Amino acid sequence: MAGQARDPQSLLREAAAIASLAPSIHNTQPWQWLVHEHDTELYADRTRQLLATDPDGRSLTLSCGVALQHAQVALRAAGYLPDVVRLPDPEDGDLLARVRLGGATAPSAECVRDYQSMLIRHMDRRPFADQPPSDEALRQLTAAADAGGAHLHLVRPEQVTTVTMAVGRAGELERAEPAYQRELHDWTHRDLDSGEGLPAGVLPEPAARRVPIRDFAPDQDAALPDEPELADRYARYAVLYGDRDDPAHWLRGGEALGSVLLTVVRLGLAVSPYSDPIEVLATRQLIAREVLAGLGAPYLVLRLGVASPEQPPRARTGRRPVADTVVPVPRD
Repeated sequence: MAGQARDPQSLLREAAAIASLAPSIHNTQPWQWLVHEHDTELYADRTRQLLATDPDGRSLTLSCGVALQHAQVALRAAGYLPDVVRLPDPEDGDLLARVRLGGATAPSAECVRDYQSMLIRHMDRRPFADQPPSDEALRQLTAAADAGGAHLHLVRPEQVTTVTMAVGRAGELERAEPAYQRELHDWTHRDLDSGEGLPAGVLPEPAARRVPIRDFAPDQDAALPDEPELADRYARYAVLYGDRDDPAHWLRGGEALGSVLLTVVRLGLAVSPYSDPIEVLATRQLIAREVLAGLGAPYLVLRLGVASPEQPPRARTGRRPVADTVVPVPRD
């Protein structure tokens, strides 16, 4: 992207388009960019909010925060410092950020790597290899979260049972809600070429795990062997958290998550999210109390590990047409 003089609106439009590669809760892509002549505005698209799963909009705002972080990476790769104002209008909570071009700058090697990582990044829900991530890699991930505006707590071995309990209990409570069941069915039964949602082809085969992932097909019986081999034995778990539990901090949490995800790619690791224990108040409080020990408000649990070459590849999630998420505003 770097190296040529371009008009600001074109640069901002391209950055917003690249930002659409960001992950989002159930691949809802709940954002819209309005690109003006000299700035672009990031809005939460409430028509795509999961009202049963995410009534507070926490996961929606986190998702938009990742998109905001990706847009900033794209602008730096294009040779400009992004000038970001978060939640610029107190009267409009859906306007999450306004981004302008700052001063010109030569892209750093790290920025170029981050840009390239955006193009290949994906969530990997398959069982991980029997190889733990290194302590140095985990240190770099926590540093990435701090630099991005939030924090990453590495779950200690004695805390994994608490995370397992929280995930299991959240699943029980959510599956008991018909509205949740309908919402989950809607977003996991879309065609692979629809560009949204989590079609069956992107989801892994059932497996027994130390910490079970969300049951994306609760209406189907998962066939497991009588004595299944336990997967993810060497996975590490982490909790993304912030100082407060409000939209401003959720947005920064999403930016930190984007930084962590790109660092995962650079380190050659794999990652997948657990949002379900955060979606339920009781399990969110359990993680805040027993895992974070009151350090802050949990936003997301992450599973970290090394991708297994023995696992069959899964399809990648699609993306909506750029014209649906990036809207250029005609110049006066």
